[in-house]
Amino acid sequence: MSSTTRWIPNWKLLTIEIENKKIEICFDEVSKLYACPYCVPQCKKGGIPDYGSYFFNIEDLKEHIKAHRLGLWLKKEEREEEEEEEERIRAEEEEEEEE
Repeated sequence: MSSTTRWIPNWKLLTIEIENKKIEICFDEVSKLYACPYCVPQCKKGGIPDYGSYFFNIEDLKEHIKAHRLGLWLKKEEREEEEEEEERIRAEEEEEEEE
C-alpha cells in the first residue's frame, strides 16, 4: 500500500450509447466515479488528471456529454461577460451623473 494521499485512479474503459452514438467513457474503480472523456481525455490512457468533470452515475454523465454539443457553459460565460459589461457601463454613467 502506498503512503501517498494523492488520488491514483484505476480507470476502466466502458462504452455507452448517446443518441445512437457509441462513446468510450472512463470509470474509476477506486472512487466509483465516471469521468467525462472530453473534460478528462487522459483517463483513456490511464493518466492522473489535474481537473475534470466527474459523475456518480451514467445518466448525469450522459446529460453532461450532451451539453458539450450545445456549448451550454460557453453561452453562460458570454451572458456573464455581457452582464459584467452592462454593470461597468452603468457604473461609469452613474459616475458621470454625479460629477
